[in-house]
Parts: sequence; C-alpha cells; structure tokens
Amino acid sequence: MNILASPKDSPPARRWQKQASAAAVRWLLPALLVATTLIIQSTDPQFRARIRDSAFDQLQSLAPRAYVDALPIRVIAIDDASLARVGQWPWSRTVMAEIVDRLVDMGAAVVALDIVLAEPDRTSPEQAAARWADNLPLRDLLLKMPSHDEVLAQSFSRGKVVLGFPIEPVASGLPLPPDEAHFLSFGGNAIDWLPPYPGGLASLPALTAAATGSGAISLSPSGDGVLRAMPLVYRVQDTLYPGFGLEALRLFANQPNISIQVTDPAAASRGQMPGIQDIGLGNAAFLPTAPDGRVWLHFRPLAAQRYVSAADLLAGKADPQALKNSIVFVGATAKGLGDNVYTPLGELVPGIEGHVQLVEQMLEGDYLLRPAWENELVAALMVAAWLLLAYLLARFRPIWAVLLSVLVVASLFGLSGWLFVAQRLLFDPVFPSLAVGALFIALVVPRYLRTERDQRWIRDAFARYVSPNRVKYLQENPQDLELGSIYRECSFVMTDLEGFTPLMEKYQPDLLADLLNDYLDKMIRIAFSHDGTIDRIVGDAVVVMFSAPAMQPDHAARALACALEMDAFASECSRQHIREGISFGRTRIGVNTGTVLIGNFGGGAMLDYRALGDAINTAARLETINGQIGTNICVSGTTVAQCPEFVGRPVGQLVLKGKTQEIMVYQPLTPDQAAAANVVAYRAAYRLLDTANPQANAVFQSLAGKYPDDPLIAYHANRLAQGESGSRVVMKSK
Repeated sequence: MNILASPKDSPPARRWQKQASAAAVRWLLPALLVATTLIIQSTDPQFRARIRDSAFDQLQSLAPRAYVDALPIRVIAIDDASLARVGQWPWSRTVMAEIVDRLVDMGAAVVALDIVLAEPDRTSPEQAAARWADNLPLRDLLLKMPSHDEVLAQSFSRGKVVLGFPIEPVASGLPLPPDEAHFLSFGGNAIDWLPPYPGGLASLPALTAAATGSGAISLSPSGDGVLRAMPLVYRVQDTLYPGFGLEALRLFANQPNISIQVTDPAAASRGQMPGIQDIGLGNAAFLPTAPDGRVWLHFRPLAAQRYVSAADLLAGKADPQALKNSIVFVGATAKGLGDNVYTPLGELVPGIEGHVQLVEQMLEGDYLLRPAWENELVAALMVAAWLLLAYLLARFRPIWAVLLSVLVVASLFGLSGWLFVAQRLLFDPVFPSLAVGALFIALVVPRYLRTERDQRWIRDAFARYVSPNRVKYLQENPQDLELGSIYRECSFVMTDLEGFTPLMEKYQPDLLADLLNDYLDKMIRIAFSHDGTIDRIVGDAVVVMFSAPAMQPDHAARALACALEMDAFASECSRQHIREGISFGRTRIGVNTGTVLIGNFGGGAMLDYRALGDAINTAARLETINGQIGTNICVSGTTVAQCPEFVGRPVGQLVLKGKTQEIMVYQPLTPDQAAAANVVAYRAAYRLLDTANPQANAVFQSLAGKYPDDPLIAYHANRLAQGESGSRVVMKSK
C-alpha cells in the first residue's frame, strides 16, 4: 500500500468526484436556471418586457376588438382634404371657432380638441395692428375688431369643451392649465404611485378659462414605437390631471369627481398587488388599472367610419345625427401634422386614435389586465417541470421528456389564448415557454450526446460540391442530392480574363499559377459574399449563378452587385500587375437573367450541379461583346428590369451571335460615373440614336472628339460613320 498516495487519488475519492460532478450537472445547473428565471420574472427587466409585449401583440392580432358604430364617439379629422379646402396649418382661430360652433349646434355632447393653442393667433386683428403702427386709422380700426382668440373662447363657452395639453419632459416654468376635475383617493394617496412629470404646455389662459376641462394628450409608446397602454391620470408637479379621453368621458357623464382606489403596500401579503387598483367617475370605480394608473389598450382595426373630415363639417356635409349627443374629438390626421403611432395590430394610426379607442373601451367595459398570479404560476410551473423532466429522463427514453416539454409549451399558449379571449387577461406564454425550453436543454444535453450518423453521408457528398451556400442548402435538404432537375428563373454572371493565353507563353508556369490563383480566389470570394453559387470554372473564366439551389427573390440585384464588385477588384488587380510590369488584361463580365434547367446531372460516381439553358449562353455572349464595344460589363434588359435602383446607360438593342431577336443591353455605372459629363452627353445622344434621328451621326462624331476615352461613344461613332443607323445592332462574330 502506498501510504504517500493522496486521498483524492483513491478509487472511492475519484468515484465521489464523478458522482458529485454528475449531481452538479443534473441538479445545480437546472437549479440555477430555475432561480434565474424566477428572478427575471419578478423583477421584470427590459428584455423581459420586450418578450411580453411581443406576446401581447400576437394575442391582439389573433382577437382584435370589434368596431361598434353605435358608440357615441366621432372624430373630426383635420386631414389632407381639409388642408386643401381651408389652407395650411395652423388655421385661424375663427375657423376653429366655426368648427366648435357647428359641433355645438349639431348637439355634440362634448368637444375634445387634441390641439395645443399656446400662442396668439397671428391672423388676429390686434396682431395685424402691431404691423401697421404707422397707419393710425387702420390700426385703430383693427384694434376695434374682436380678437380671434376671444371669438374662439366665446365658442368654447357655448358647450362642453376639453382642451388637450402635452406633458413636458423638463420643467419649463410655464403655467399649467386649470385642474377642473376633482380627484378622490380611497385607501391611500394616488399621487405616490404615479410617475412625476415636471411640467406641461397649456393653451392660452383665455382659452383654458373658457374651456370646461383640460386633459393630458401625451402618448407613451413603448421603445419600439408601439402604443400598448395609456395612463388614465398624470401627475404634473404636485397636481393630478386626467388623461384626455378620461376628461372627455367625465364631462360626457356630467361627473365632477374622479375616484381612485389605492391599495397600500401591505396588500402584497394578502395576495394583492399594491398601488392603484381602479379609476372611476364619481364614487363608482369602473376601470381596473395597473399599479401606476395605466390601462392596456385592446385595439380594433382603424375604422374610417368613425372619422368625419373637417372639410365636410365646414361645408355642411356632415351628418348631424352621427354627431348628436356624442363625444367629438378634433385632431390632426394629415400626413406631417399628427403624431403617428403603431398599434399592436401593425397599423400606423394618428395619435388621436389612441384616445378614441381608450374611450371606446371605457364605454364598453372592455378592459385588459395582467393577472396578479402570473409570477406565482410561472414559479410553480418551473419547479414542477424541473422535477418531472428529471424523473422522465432518469426513467424513460428522452422522447417522453420532449413530449412533456411540447405539451407544457402548447398548454401555456392555449391558456394564454383562452385567458385573452374569455377573460381579457394578458398572460405571457413566451417567457415561461422559453424558460421550460432552456430547462429541458439544461437537463438533456449533459446526459444525452448523440452522434450525427445521418450527417456523415451528407459530408461525404459535400466533396462533390463547391459553393458554401450549396453546402448549407444540402445540409438542410439532403433529399436534393438525388438526380433530377427543375426549371427556375436565375441570374448569371459570366467573367473572362482578357489576354491571359498570351501570358502563358511569356511567363513561367509557377508565376502564372500564383497570379491566376490569387485572381480566382478573390473573384470566388466576391461571388460567395453575395450568396452566389459557382456553376463552373473554366481556366480563368468563372460562371456564377443566383437563385440556385436556394431561391433568392432578389437574384437579379445580387448578380448585378456581384458583377460591379468583381469589376472593381479586377480593374484594380490589372492596374497593380501592370505597375509591376506584367501585362495583366482586363476582365470582361456579362450578366443575364432567364429561365434555365437546374439540378444534379451525372451518376453514382460523380454529381455535377449546374444550370442548362439559353440564359447562360446569353450571359456568355454579353461577356464576349465587351471586347467589341470596349466596356467591362454588359447587362441584359431582363436583369435591369428586376433592379429598380439600377444606375447605368443603354448600349443598344443588340442581336447577339446565333440569335435572331435583339435584346436590350446596358452598361452599369457607379453613381459618380453616371454623373460624369460624358455619360450625360451620351444619354442625350443615344435618344437621337434610338429614334434613328439623322443628327445622331454628327452628335456622336462631336462627342467622340470631345471624349476620346469613352469606348461606347467611339463604338457608336464608328458605326454611324460606316453608314449604320438606329440602336439595333447585329453583332459580328469575332
């Protein structure tokens, strides 16, 4: 016996270490995961809120609120038609007074203006009088006329008018509007639970004094711009103000008071969530809220029938019955005027829609709540799932643990949908589902590491292929390794290195091999960077195809971008080698789009994935004609037609070798090249050429002398000098 051996080296010690390690993997990691989940669930950090919001958006999309036309709510929209009729915004206060007067005369119960009137009317007589100080008679006459703001204030005094005011994020020192509503707090002080705001922007004192009420109009979309909840009450400095919609509803119900039910912090021990519980009118609470006074909005799709154009109201075309005894909101909906927000339904709506839908919910009694027991349910679920998964994995095959996890996740989503539709409760199924999935992985992966036997066969087959995107596609679709083909529209880039054959007679093979390998390596990398597939490499020529094997809706744009990047590299590569004394030629590139036959061709010994069809031949012809017209890249019209942002100039309607029908061909350019004087002049000359105008010859001859380095101008000038005309060119074989 070795008395010097360390106890940790003994077999029992090693066995204990393995058991401890296994226990740590089996219990410690899941325990940490469960604890982390519960902490995140209870503290609700920002990323947790984003997951929750996304889940609630999906619930609203599945079951949006229905539109009810009978509700006494209408919106007078200051839309584009109204601006066209009245003029640019802001309108004169006399126009606003006419709107208010018409609404009052039609019997509107409450007129709620989602408009800030913080500055005097610039068109008012007293404002104009200040500009005519030297003309005393005119000034005195203007001063005798009533102020437009006074006219609007008189209109306010004829009915119940709510003026909206925005919340200011910083203290401005400006006076706040009068607090017309009286707040009654029961069970605690509501102001302690409301986020404080430093100030607000009130309308002119004469207008706020004439108005019946004031309400905050500021919306609070989430960080992603989606409006999901709105406060019913705001704390501005140490004063409580109702939200815009709540104030309109208060006046509609002829209630002087707004009651707020508050639960003290000790309520947590009784299973209640401390904070504001509900808000109502008078002594009856009617709308449950979040602890900070917010309510979740249950959105319906935007309903145009709820809106009446201000132009129709001013023209006397509005239906008085639709406005009688209704809460009528007035706000801007024209593009560029209103504050637009997104709803959980994915619609971009004017900001006033948030206030309208809030009032609809309050009238219908349709409100959304988050269940107070959500955290407890998730905690119990995580512990139960942990114990059950551990039991199943220890006793049975992993498939039962998989089925349990799927069942739990499906149940969570089913429960969430039922709670939303039947109980109007917002329960987030995504976060606990992710937590269950993470728990499953934490339990399964350390215990069951399986080999990927099916992937071995695919890896052996990969040796027959070239492009990384093709390898990825085959990993995901191994069944496509079989022989077969389909027709598909693809785009092709064909390249060829001009003058490389003479170099083989002039330089040593090792030098040429290095040059060619470096050149091809970069060209292929460019193709791969645009997710292109190498169809073939023949010597120094490369054929790249797009939209195969995986479909790419933007295959034409990818091919064009690939060709431009290849041209930029090849041009710089050629210049670099020429500076080194090596006559490295330019690269000609052809780009075309068309339908081809793609698939695996060959047999059991070897597979060749490629495309067959006239579209490839056309790309090859386009590459070749660069040598005749002096360009680097030629792109067919079929490719350009699918590239709306294409920048370039027309080459002509070319009849390629072996063809009888012409195709439109273009030379792509960078934005800087397209703005050059020779290109601008060429486009004007080409219009003459395209219409076979006799002046085309003289114009091109003049341009050829002025821009001798423009090969396309020189090409057409030579054609025209030889008696040809028009833009249709039958290309001669070379």
